[in-house]
Amino acid sequence: MALEELQDSTADQTALMPLQIAHNPLLTAREKLDLLTRLRAEVTGALENSRDLGPSPGEIDRAIDEVKLDVENGIGEETILREDN
Repeated sequence: MALEELQDSTADQTALMPLQIAHNPLLTAREKLDLLTRLRAEVTGALENSRDLGPSPGEIDRAIDEVKLDVENGIGEETILREDN
């Protein structure tokens, strides 16, 4: 699970927040979008089973939008739009 991978990578639980993933300088835009998309799927599935993993799907969607905006503005070491062309 994406959430478990994040928990394994850091002892700081605040790092699990979607906007912190979106602004993590160690990840490329593609990695951020992949991770956030997987996290959204897990959170959505958990909510359907009456479990709360913390961040809401709306928070994750806002983080995804910020990554896409950064890509459009050319922010980041490697943007998803440049990789796809």
